[in-house]
Amino acid sequence: MKRFFALCALGCATGMLAQTPQATELPGKPFFIKKTWRIGGEGNWDYLTLDASAQQLFIPHGAVVQVVALDTGAVAGEVTGLHDAHSVALDDHGQFGYVSDGATNEVAIFDRQSFEVVARVPTGKNPRAVVFEPASRLVFVICPDPATESRTPRRSGARTAYDSSITSTVTVIDTVSQTRLADMTFPGRLGFAQADANGTVYVNVTDRSEIEVFKATGIEPKLHQMVAQGNSQVTIDWSDKKQGAQAAVPRQMQFIHLGTDCQSPRGLALDGHDNRIFAACDNMKMVVLDATTGQTIASLPIGAGNDAVAYDPDRGMIYASNGGGVGSLTIIRQHLTDSYAVVQELPTQARARTLAVNPQTGEVYLVTNVNGLDLTRPGTGGSAHTLPTVQTTPVKGSFEVLVIGN
Repeated sequence: MKRFFALCALGCATGMLAQTPQATELPGKPFFIKKTWRIGGEGNWDYLTLDASAQQLFIPHGAVVQVVALDTGAVAGEVTGLHDAHSVALDDHGQFGYVSDGATNEVAIFDRQSFEVVARVPTGKNPRAVVFEPASRLVFVICPDPATESRTPRRSGARTAYDSSITSTVTVIDTVSQTRLADMTFPGRLGFAQADANGTVYVNVTDRSEIEVFKATGIEPKLHQMVAQGNSQVTIDWSDKKQGAQAAVPRQMQFIHLGTDCQSPRGLALDGHDNRIFAACDNMKMVVLDATTGQTIASLPIGAGNDAVAYDPDRGMIYASNGGGVGSLTIIRQHLTDSYAVVQELPTQARARTLAVNPQTGEVYLVTNVNGLDLTRPGTGGSAHTLPTVQTTPVKGSFEVLVIGN
């Protein structure tokens, strides 16, 4: 009995001192941070990509892509010679990878055995997300115009008045010839992109709270035909200005409106079997949509600062990585009845905003670093009544992978 009260007192005291949100346990097997792999490196990071067959995690991190072996947690190699890596796409043959290099307006193609860069393909300005579409064997590079990053949609009554001058470039790369096929102009500021296994590509439109959907297999024959006819620089305008009517390839695109439940979609994942879309949004919501009709199936709460969503079809789990505040991982269960429920909100670490899920083990991987106080630099702000704010800086060598399991 005394031991019981002692444990209770310790637990209560710990709970009162905790500053992070407490996880709601998944009955039977709550998720937790199983391991932490300190891999070091410098610079910002972006979208994670997992190679399930090779059991490798690709992490765009500053001027390199770190390749982490999932059996050991060690860095197995690096793709070097980059300036500002953002996203990695992998072909379905296990041969090549494609990484967007934002500072050089290029995609670097690398060999997945040696990690050596074997080719560079020019893209539109500011390349970010990269997606490989297997049915057409094309790579699509999302290039949102950097000049529009700070521009927000205007409000007109209850509706949003979109700025039709905001466009994005999508560079199309042929993976057979490893060459640039075309540059396509799309309406809106595009974000993350995903492809299903049936030739369709889905892209977030962050300034319009929409998802643009187009058939890669529908445009691939026409693009190759135009190149064969001697068009060395194919440009296709699918923006609002032309409505695609005068485009060399008629616009074959649908828009899924996310409604008021989703503002500025960031993370995006697909359930190809049941035609479901999972879109995570800036207003701390994740919406589940019918990919065929665009109908909203569910709207669920998630944490702040989301940048990625991952779906594990074998286990019926959806994960949203939220890097805002102290950081959290929202864990959602998909039921056979097409209903969805948040089963756990797991505290992680600040800035752990992107993720990848391992379909073999069910483990989830997030990355972040540790910020420390820099006492060598003068503080900012302050007045006669308040102290200046001490500046923070990343702790050298603190970049790490968080391994989540249950």
